[in-house]
Amino acid sequence: MTFRVGILGIDGSGKSTLVAGLEQRLAASCSVMSIGQRVTFRARGGERLDLLGPLPETAHPLQHSFRNLQRHWILQRLPGLLKRYRPDICLEDRDSVIDYCALPTAHLPALRSITPRRRVAIFLTLTRRSLADMYLYLRLPAAVADKRIQGKLRQTRRLRAFHERPHLLERVALEYLRFLDYLAEIGVPAVVLEAEQPAQAVLEAACLAISKHFACGPAAAGEGSGSRRH
Repeated sequence: MTFRVGILGIDGSGKSTLVAGLEQRLAASCSVMSIGQRVTFRARGGERLDLLGPLPETAHPLQHSFRNLQRHWILQRLPGLLKRYRPDICLEDRDSVIDYCALPTAHLPALRSITPRRRVAIFLTLTRRSLADMYLYLRLPAAVADKRIQGKLRQTRRLRAFHERPHLLERVALEYLRFLDYLAEIGVPAVVLEAEQPAQAVLEAACLAISKHFACGPAAAGEGSGSRRH
């Protein structure tokens, strides 16, 4: 079965950068599917298959909106994609369970009255999805994330999304902490990475965390994919 890694963090925390780095590093020893700004599959040591096609950095804002709809559609088809491509590991930027349970709090603060456990239980019942096998959380102060977002907006020319406003980033960051406590309670590994560190340092820490839970990770290059452990 595919080992799924959920990547959590507020906008601007570097999730897409981390997913791209992990994909390149892991592909030396495993087959990897990554779901982020791009949806790709790479066989072990093979070429990269882009399931959505490239999106230029200077694309029109409407193209970015259309890409988000494509990504949402891909997430709905995730079980089928995993069955079709059978990757050893799947990297999920915008995890399909925790994110869907945590992010709405930015819009509806009243949801905080519902415990993370209850929210996840309701969501899993309605969608028949499942939690990832482990999570990586990129922790970053909202003020730093806001500066990164502003730089990205100037680069891509897209409009600022509602949930990217500083006070909402703060709110979502606090909510993620509640879900990390919930994951710890149920025994799902969740590793906190300090996103203010250089990207290479964050990547190394992420690779180490994955290798502790997945035997076909960077620390086990050259081993067969059947030697994984949970």
